[in-house]
Amino acid sequence: MKGEINVISYCNPPKNILAFTKFFFENHDPIKIKFISTSKSFIAKIENIDSIDDVKELVNKEIFVLEEDMRQDDDAIYWNDLIGCEVIDQNSRSLGKIYKLENHGASDLIFIKTDQEDIIIPLEDQFLSKFELEENILNVNWE
Repeated sequence: MKGEINVISYCNPPKNILAFTKFFFENHDPIKIKFISTSKSFIAKIENIDSIDDVKELVNKEIFVLEEDMRQDDDAIYWNDLIGCEVIDQNSRSLGKIYKLENHGASDLIFIKTDQEDIIIPLEDQFLSKFELEENILNVNWE
């Protein structure tokens, strides 16, 4: 009621968002966020936002963290690592390149641009075979 807002975490697991201290809007303006509830969802108070009217302007806005603040796990794969990757199926056939990723609640989805139609694959272990960061290749189990 005093400018609090629900923050949706795309971290895996979602509580990893609490490890970050520096947040930014897309235009690179820094913001100070204090998480005041983390039980079922992440309720946050943003500095200098003190009313419902002020916080309405932030609804559906994305917040970001610095990439160097994320790079703590050598085995981690981040969305920006996947953009532009060549996707190869289990038969060594190229499906195309990843041009975007989106979260649709149940799972993240990768969108692959092909010559005919786009392919959408859930970003789930059962469909992923191997990610080769240096070669910019994602191997998938997909027919």
